[in-house]
Amino acid sequence: MSSAAEREIRDAVVVRLRELAPGARIIHELNVAGQGTNRVDVAAITPNTIIGIEIKSEKDVLKRLTDQMKAFRKCCHFVAVAAHTKHFKEYRDDFWRADVPSELHLNHPEFYGKNRWEDGVWRYPRPEKLKYDRPSWHFDINATSWKFPLRSSDLLQMLWAQELRVEAGRHRLPSGSRETRGTLIQSMSLMMTGREVAEAVCRQLRARAFAEADAPIFQDVREVAA
Repeated sequence: MSSAAEREIRDAVVVRLRELAPGARIIHELNVAGQGTNRVDVAAITPNTIIGIEIKSEKDVLKRLTDQMKAFRKCCHFVAVAAHTKHFKEYRDDFWRADVPSELHLNHPEFYGKNRWEDGVWRYPRPEKLKYDRPSWHFDINATSWKFPLRSSDLLQMLWAQELRVEAGRHRLPSGSRETRGTLIQSMSLMMTGREVAEAVCRQLRARAFAEADAPIFQDVREVAA
């Protein structure tokens, strides 16, 4: 069960995701099958894009963040870490003038001193604006899905065997009971385009039952006889 500190950030993340990706299905604790035991804290699933947000409250540590981000980037078109201000510290470059103010950077080797634009970092409490009046907690939903292409096999690992059969059958690929999860992923990766795979995975995730999520969205999801 999440702590009150985490729930506070989680609720704010959900509000922002609904603003940036209206119509997306919000899913909590999305298991990243095939990518270890990691779970995406909050995911937003559009018809063709997966957005994953990892939450680090003031009670958390950043020890696992590298492995988590590596796993999430294999199966999410956009990944961000929403972290409490506690996890940030001031940063200055040696060549900055004295009148240039310090910046707050996430205190983690992947981000500290390397991410001046706060790309993929959502600082909590959320600042109204970043430098140069850039909006905070932002991504471009219209560019996200093509800017960061994912491997089809990594995306398909997120689906269960029956979900894979449904989508394989939809594309007239072998989908009978003799097909294993591995052979389904192999044939779908070879015979379907990247866009078709993304849409297939999103379609199934939008319809799947979860312990905590928005109501399922059934977008022409149909069963295929074994």
